[in-house]
Amino acid sequence: MAVKRKRSRNRVRTMLVAALTFALLATFVVRLADIQLVRAEALNAEADGRRGVSQTIFGTRGPIVDAAGTVLAESVDRWDLTISPQYTRDLVPEVDGVDATVTGGEALERIAAITGDDPLDLQAMILAELERNPESDYLLLASGLTATQYEAVRDLNLPYVYLRLNPQRVYPAGSVGGNLVGFMGQSEPLAGIERSEDACLDAQDGTRTFDRGADGTPIPGSMLTDPAVDGGTVQLTIDADVQYQAQQLTEQYTAQLRARSGTTIIMRTDGTIAAVAESATVDPNAPTASDQRDRGSRAFTAAYEPGSIFKTFSFAAMVDLGLVEPSDQLSVPWTYTEPGVRVRDAHSHEVKQWTAAGILVNSSNSGMVRLAEDMDRADYFDYLDRFGFGEQSAVGFAGEQAVPLRDASALDPQTRLNVLFGQGIAATPIQLASAYQALANGGEHLPARLIASCTAADGTVTTPETGEGERVVSASSARQTLEVLEHVVTDYGYETFPIEGYRIAAKTGTAQMAYEDGSGYDPSRMMISVAGVFPVDDPQFVVLTLFDSPQTIRTSGGAIPAFHDMVNLLIRHYDIPPSTTPASDVPLEWPAEEQP
Repeated sequence: MAVKRKRSRNRVRTMLVAALTFALLATFVVRLADIQLVRAEALNAEADGRRGVSQTIFGTRGPIVDAAGTVLAESVDRWDLTISPQYTRDLVPEVDGVDATVTGGEALERIAAITGDDPLDLQAMILAELERNPESDYLLLASGLTATQYEAVRDLNLPYVYLRLNPQRVYPAGSVGGNLVGFMGQSEPLAGIERSEDACLDAQDGTRTFDRGADGTPIPGSMLTDPAVDGGTVQLTIDADVQYQAQQLTEQYTAQLRARSGTTIIMRTDGTIAAVAESATVDPNAPTASDQRDRGSRAFTAAYEPGSIFKTFSFAAMVDLGLVEPSDQLSVPWTYTEPGVRVRDAHSHEVKQWTAAGILVNSSNSGMVRLAEDMDRADYFDYLDRFGFGEQSAVGFAGEQAVPLRDASALDPQTRLNVLFGQGIAATPIQLASAYQALANGGEHLPARLIASCTAADGTVTTPETGEGERVVSASSARQTLEVLEHVVTDYGYETFPIEGYRIAAKTGTAQMAYEDGSGYDPSRMMISVAGVFPVDDPQFVVLTLFDSPQTIRTSGGAIPAFHDMVNLLIRHYDIPPSTTPASDVPLEWPAEEQP
């Protein structure tokens, strides 16, 4: 009987154990189903949020330097201080290894002491972010931290604070070359070389991913890094020293003339640009401090009707076509009148006995029309095309105007005459300087160049494809044209024009400015200019200087002192030796009794 009771108890115990085991297994099954089926998506998201963290590694945008390597734009190391709001907590000794408890408020006070912020403002930012999203894992608390600030924040050892490198753009030279260099916006280039050469300068960002524990602390050994690739270096052809001095002179004469703006281009004979100075201009460190119209480069973006400095190209074309010799003799009244057309000189005068050279030197509109009576306008426009007019320069500057040439056959009778002396036709200052380069280079036009090279982060150097040079006029035609223009400098009546010992060729211009709506010319606005080449016996530089709407001197004579000082600057800076040959004796007038 006792044995029977014992067996009965064993069966009960076995059944109880089996029941408990079954219940436990059932619980595991239900729990597993809940995890794998019912709550899988939510739990996966929670796990990813707690462990899979991805951070951007910012690459460094490449620098912009001048021809000698002087830095005009660069990126300096700065850091962003970011925080995980949901993991912000007090630090305690037994968990975080701190000597004493550090509350969240105390941590913010320490951060604020480093960044210069108000800790209450930082706390308000965190609370506002948590109110927006209680599970927020990212908040930018401060940016632009220096290396010293970075180290100080890092040494706080706050597990919910992350520091990431975010280089910032600075311009050590300030406004020197600012019109060319351009500037950056929040995340993209907005102007100048920064914009046009972004493909070279731009960096490729990388990523850093890691897992972290429930308290937000990164898990050792979980870090994976895809490194950033830094941007390349853009080297310009400009000389920063010459750029600085040219800007000073341009600003000085813009103020003296009380002009709306001033522009100076200095170009080497090979087409490389040594300086583009403008007043007013922009400091890329603070672009919004400048008027919007001063944040670019008018040398590339502001086309205008150039006036008399354009006569140089008409004269060179006629000489090259064999239609004109500099010594040809003409009787030139101050007006030219034909049915439906009328051209007059800037000032009334009696009939002048001028040679073709004298017509150009004295800048006679009516004389130029007479010289060009046998020149087909299609031929003339073909010369202008080869001089580089009608299309963007090879620089391809951001926002550069092309100003297409008009169809020569479609010109009305008046415009057919006006284009000979720079009216009814538009050009940018860079196009004008580049056209004078052709004459300085023996009649061969070489593409204008502002970019010397791009050097990638791996050391690969590429140079821009600018195309080949093009013969515009013969070397003889170019030489004869420059020899005539020498007399503008020596015989035009301005004592400040010549520089003793140097042969300089130049042409002045006083251009009317059209209303923006094209309804006619604005009598209150003139563009005065001088363009020239020196030394004539061994050309090295082209200089173009112009001033918009001067108030004190409204004729081209007002631009001559600035041109003189620019040439003198180049002579001193580059130690250019004096000319070794005398100027050509080109007759400008002829006695009336010699008329054939």
